[in-house]
Amino acid sequence: MDKKLLHVLIIDDSPDDAQLVVETLRHAGYIVKSQRVQDMAGLLTATGGENWEVAITETDVPGLTVPAAIGAMHRAGHDIPCIIMTRTVSDGDTAELMAAGARDIVFKNQTSRLAPVIERELAVAHMSTELAQTREQLSQLQHRYRALMDGSLEAICYSQDGMHTSANPAYLRLFGYDDAKELDEIPVLNLINKSDHARVKEWFRKTGRNPQDMQAGEITVVKKDGTRFPAEVTISAIQMNGENWHQISVTDISHRKNIEDQLQFTHDHDPLTGLYNRSYFLQVLGEATAAAQAGKQIMVLLHLDLQRLREINDAHGYSTGDRLITRVADLLRKSLGDHDILARFGGDEFTALLPDSTERPAMDAAAAIRRMLTETNLSEEGKTFVCHWTLSTTVIDASVAGAEQAIALAYRGHAEREPRPAVAISAAPSAPREEVAAASASAPAARPSATVHHIDRATNMARSIEAALRTESFQLLYQPIVNLHGDAAENYEALLRMSGSSGELIAAAEFMPVAREAGLSRELDRMVVKRVIAALRDLRAAGRQPTLFVNLSQTALDDEELPILILESLRSSGVKGKSLVFEINESILSARTDETSAFITSQRKIGCRFAADDFGRKGITAMPRQAVDFIKVDNELLRPLVSDKAGQAIVKGLFAAASRDNRRIIVKNVEDAASLSALWAYGIEYVQGNYFQAPDASLSYEFASESIDSDQATAGWTRQDH
Repeated sequence: MDKKLLHVLIIDDSPDDAQLVVETLRHAGYIVKSQRVQDMAGLLTATGGENWEVAITETDVPGLTVPAAIGAMHRAGHDIPCIIMTRTVSDGDTAELMAAGARDIVFKNQTSRLAPVIERELAVAHMSTELAQTREQLSQLQHRYRALMDGSLEAICYSQDGMHTSANPAYLRLFGYDDAKELDEIPVLNLINKSDHARVKEWFRKTGRNPQDMQAGEITVVKKDGTRFPAEVTISAIQMNGENWHQISVTDISHRKNIEDQLQFTHDHDPLTGLYNRSYFLQVLGEATAAAQAGKQIMVLLHLDLQRLREINDAHGYSTGDRLITRVADLLRKSLGDHDILARFGGDEFTALLPDSTERPAMDAAAAIRRMLTETNLSEEGKTFVCHWTLSTTVIDASVAGAEQAIALAYRGHAEREPRPAVAISAAPSAPREEVAAASASAPAARPSATVHHIDRATNMARSIEAALRTESFQLLYQPIVNLHGDAAENYEALLRMSGSSGELIAAAEFMPVAREAGLSRELDRMVVKRVIAALRDLRAAGRQPTLFVNLSQTALDDEELPILILESLRSSGVKGKSLVFEINESILSARTDETSAFITSQRKIGCRFAADDFGRKGITAMPRQAVDFIKVDNELLRPLVSDKAGQAIVKGLFAAASRDNRRIIVKNVEDAASLSALWAYGIEYVQGNYFQAPDASLSYEFASESIDSDQATAGWTRQDH
């Protein structure tokens, strides 16, 4: 067998007896390293160096008693078993020796007992060492646990049989208690709102005895003073001292809930008016049509369309248009009930859903809206602004297949039942007034001649758009987007034009609202995309690599086939997606965040880029949240800002934010040289406007012939003749 080295300290004045000990242990299989001492001086010397495992001592060593020897060894740090080996000992001496710390007595005529006694004592000593180490580790763990519990920001308590047993300071602070003793006789359920008691009891039951059976969820908890707040609670089973306990951690999520509520409000509401937005309204409308199909209720959809709003914006500024929008929103709030769902459906459209309603109450509500609109004026600085509007009502019953059909019926109600009466938002007595007709009305009321003229004009425009689509007679004009810093890359914006009856070209801003009302804007978007990609194909074949900017209408976001059309057109033509930059109006980006983000994400996968058009019309504030590459700003918007220090700070902040996000600024509608030096000073990269070239059917602009440097900037833009 393997021999074990044993360090033995022998206290005996007899060398022969010491040798007997050594031989006995060697015979038992030990390799013995020993030292014999016979007085206190020798003992002190021996205990100063070697690490002894066992001491064997005689009782009759002159001048060195057993208690004195044991005490000296303990003081020297040798807490080792001491075995008495003697020839004889009285019962009284035995008791005294054991009391002094001796572990056992072996008689010298029974040396065969020595090895088993030593083995036993060594085993006991080993277990004692392990026990001491375990106790030390446990003590350290307890200190660490207490420090962790006391220093933890997470509120934690322990419970047994539903009662609090201990809690850390964070738990006490969270619930408003000063001392853990206050919780000693308080059930855990007392700190939980009654409506959540059943859930929490079920959590306790499910955790059982398995530590892996953790239960967690959001509930409402109650402070000492009765204050309630939302919390995330985790309950897990643990065992301590052989008993089953529960550990409960509590996290206050009030701040998170507030942020979630704010985000949800922002997600569901229009930022200008505070009304519900298009996305939320369509969701509610979808639920309403489903309920109507199930025969649960009949509702009515009101749709208000403001017209000529763009003319007001162009003539008097977007702030005036915004005030008109907010005034109309306030009027609608006053006209409708608390249970009616009111939304800003688009830039100049409002919708309302009247639940549990029938046609007659809806007609009354529509009439009330009409009265408020016709009796309200919007005047500023002595000027009264006129905005035409139409109002339609649509009954949502089992015959309406879904939200899209309901909206389509509402639009049809404008065209067929409510032919766009021109009513002013003004108290002027000459303003025409018109009754509001429902989509389900059997016959429209008589119309004034002015209204008939308006209908004829809109109808004729719609017919012209349809004819132009059939004959493919729309034209695309191109206007260069020029880099101010010498980059000769070709960039153009593609602009859609329609031929008028006298051969004049009609801008998209004039016919697109009619196209949208007539349901033709989707077809126009598709036509423009296909023609632009075809133009890129032809230019690529000629060895050119231009980038074309293309405007998309709001309808494009709802066209599920448009992304497929773009992808297939790019593939068949061999054109790269990076050659296309789609422009989306900032008002659409802010009003339809989810839809625009989804559209942008899908088209980025094939390389297309995006621009936010008409940025800053509602105030230059934060950058668009969507991943756009370009920001297009109207020069007329910047011109008044750069005239004072506050405005200059706004402009610098805008451009700095764009640069930080790797977005490039394009200033459009630059019509004169005087604007360029200011734009150069602000580090503008791109400009666009008639000063460089009016929209033209050819893409023949010489980008390389334009130059500007810091010296020329002070004197204005220098154009090279070509």
